[in-house]
Order: sequence, then C-alpha cells, then structure tokens
Amino acid sequence: MDISPAFLGLGAVLLFFGAGVFLLGINKKWGVLFPYMGMLLFASLSMPLDWNDRVIPTVWLPVQQKRSTLFFIMGIVTLLMTLFQIGRLRGKAISISALMLVTMGFYAALMRFMHEGALEGTNSVIFAACTLIPMMFVTALSIKEPTDLLLFLRSVVLMNIAWMAMCSVQLVVNPKYLTLGNQFRFVGVLNNPQHSGAMLAFFCVIVLWLLFNDVSKKYKLIYLGLLSVDLLCLVWTGSRTGLGMAIIGLCAVLYTKAGKGILMVPVAAVVIYVGMKLIVNTLGIDFGVERLASTENTRDYAWWKLYTTGMENPMFGVGTLESEKSENSWLFGFAAFGIGMLGLSILFTLAAMWECIRMIRMRFWLPGWMRPYPDLLVGMITMYFAGAVLEGYMVSRVNTTLCIYLPVATAGAMFRKFAKQYHESGYDEYDSDSDSTAEGGYISDEYGDEYADYTESE
Repeated sequence: MDISPAFLGLGAVLLFFGAGVFLLGINKKWGVLFPYMGMLLFASLSMPLDWNDRVIPTVWLPVQQKRSTLFFIMGIVTLLMTLFQIGRLRGKAISISALMLVTMGFYAALMRFMHEGALEGTNSVIFAACTLIPMMFVTALSIKEPTDLLLFLRSVVLMNIAWMAMCSVQLVVNPKYLTLGNQFRFVGVLNNPQHSGAMLAFFCVIVLWLLFNDVSKKYKLIYLGLLSVDLLCLVWTGSRTGLGMAIIGLCAVLYTKAGKGILMVPVAAVVIYVGMKLIVNTLGIDFGVERLASTENTRDYAWWKLYTTGMENPMFGVGTLESEKSENSWLFGFAAFGIGMLGLSILFTLAAMWECIRMIRMRFWLPGWMRPYPDLLVGMITMYFAGAVLEGYMVSRVNTTLCIYLPVATAGAMFRKFAKQYHESGYDEYDSDSDSTAEGGYISDEYGDEYADYTESE
C-alpha cells in the first residue's frame, strides 16, 4: 500500500521532534521513557483483519502494517538511551521474573532457527536483543526514589491518550472499522477484541491509581475523563478476560482506598451508560456487551488442541504459525516451542509469584503513603498472569502486555529494595501512618535525612 504524502510529512515532523526530545533526555531520568512510549504505542497497533483475514482499510493502515518495524526501531532507540545512561543502573535492582521473561524471548528466537530457517532465527535474536533488554531497564533507569514511579505511569497514560486519539480519528472517518464481527465488539486500532480488552484493563487500573495517588491535583479531571472512556471501551470489547483482569487490578488499587473508590463506581457507571447511549443513538453502532454475561466455554477445545499439538512434538514444538490456537500462554509455548519453553514459562510464573509474595510482605515495612505503590505493582503482575491463562501473549514478540510487564516487574524489584532500606533503618518500629503525609510523605527526624521528602519528581 502506498504511503500518502500526509503520512510522510507527519512522519518527518515526528522524527524531527523525536530527535530533539532524545537529545534533551540523554542526561535525564525521564529520557528512556520517551522511546519506551513509542514501543508501547506501536505494540498497541496491529494489522486490521476481519474474521475472514481480509484487510480492513482503516485510516491508520500504513502505520498498522509497519507496526513490528516501528516497534523494532523504537526498541533500538530505547537501547541507545539505555547505553547512554548505563551509569544509572549502578546499584539498581532487577527482577528475576523479568530476566526469565527475557530468557523466554531469546529461547523462542533460537527455536525459530529450526522452525522458520536461519534468516528468521537471526532476525528474531536481533529483535529480542533490541527490544526485550531495554524494556527490562526502563524503570531501573527512571526510578531513583519511590515517587519516580509516577513518571513511568504518566508515560503510559500519555500513550493511552494517543491511542484513544487514533481511535477518535477513525471514529470520525469510518466508525464501523472500530468494531469487529456481528456483535460489533470494539477493537480500536488493534485487530482483536480480546487483545484490546487486556490492554484497556491495564489502562483502567493505572489511570484509577493515578486518580487517587498522583500528587499533582491538576491532572485529576484528565484522569477521570480518561478512566471513563477506558471503561466504556473495555465494556464495548465484550472481553470477559479483559473485564476479569480489570477487576483484579481495581481490587488491588482500591485495597487502601476503598472509601474513595466506592464513590467513583456510580460516577463511572453513569458516564459509561450515557456514553454508550450517545454512540448508539448518534452513530447507529450496537454493542456486543451481552457476551460479558455469557457462560459459554470458548477455551476447552483450544486448550485440548494446544496440549495434543505439544504432546505430538514435545521436544521442539511446531512453531507459532502451525500451533493454530493460542488461548493459553503455557500451552501455547509448549505447542509452539516444546518442553523447554513450558519449563521456562513455569519457572517464570514461580519467580513472579515469589516476588509478589515478598512485595506483599514487605509493604508493611513501608510508610503508609508509600504502600499504594506495591499494591499497584502486585495487582498488575497478577492481572498479567490471570490474562495469560486465557490468552497466549506470554510468548508473543510484540504486544502491550509485554511492554507493561517488564518495567512493572523491575519497578517491583526497586520497591522491594526501598522496603528493605526502611526495614534496616529501624523505621518499621514506628507507626508509619502517623509519620506520613497524604502527598509524598515524610519521615520522623530521627530517620529523616536519608529517606525524607519523597515528593513529586519531574
């Protein structure tokens, strides 16, 4: 498909702007977040196909066709920024589960030598090196103190806004291309309502957490509006997987904010209902939301097929192209790449569980103002594995869940380190809630110099 002059011009402007921001951010802790946002954005696009694998001519088709290439380019830029800032990694904690997920990516790349040939295998190894490795270091580079996690979360929100803006353009040009199938399930600028649902679940949880915990009050209205739109689109996908993931994450976020959270439920519900009615009445679009209440089992055959495929080829699998189904990450890895990938994915899961248990235990060593941070991280990691039971994204090379898990897992390692520092300082002997403020927090004078005044970091 020919690329229009408008897209070329827009690309040139964005390239010039991106080069300037890259240079400005070389010595800044937010610098690595800029190319990371590009990776996350391009991972949130995909080739728009209908159920019969026919290309859907969306307005963003030229970009969607090149999403893997653009993702790879932004990975290289992120890797370059990581190399420029490698000194910031000194003394930083790295997640074992993140390392395991990166190892799984390289194992899959090596298996492609067997399934798809030397050229594809070499390309896959290079692709993994330039994308997985820098994503693992994003939060290690950008977090120096606890509230620096806000920088990462805001970068995800900016990408969320950009994705919604792309959907809005498509809504104006041709709204029917935002949905798929006879049930008119929302896909946005992805091509699968399940993938859109999983991504929107993470967006909802992050935005809600920021609504309650961001120290900058000026963003509250933005977060409230964005949360309403995200929830609307999540329901519109009809994805039971996405809804279940969102409920898990929202419960984690509301763990320490239940009083305020309850007040937001009716507000969000009213906004979602009004939004649906407006879209239905104005654009004539129907919703497939009745599927959310369905008890139909759509996974048992897929799981059986993946299991039997894996058992027929237990050592090396059959490759991703021949696996046919992908509705479970562990079974998909087994069917595609054999017993080695299954073993790695089980070890990855156990490592993540161990890290979450440690984080839950250590959160009680933290002052009250800091406890919502590990609550969010544990919730998002749990969401990831809950969705992996029903979707095969664990072994995928380009997807939003991958882009979110690696930085989040490393952020969890950083917060476990912060908790250990508090514990070793003897701070846990005091009532942490009485020594903290609602915004940023402070520590009593006896322990104040080293850990005091964690305020918003720009």
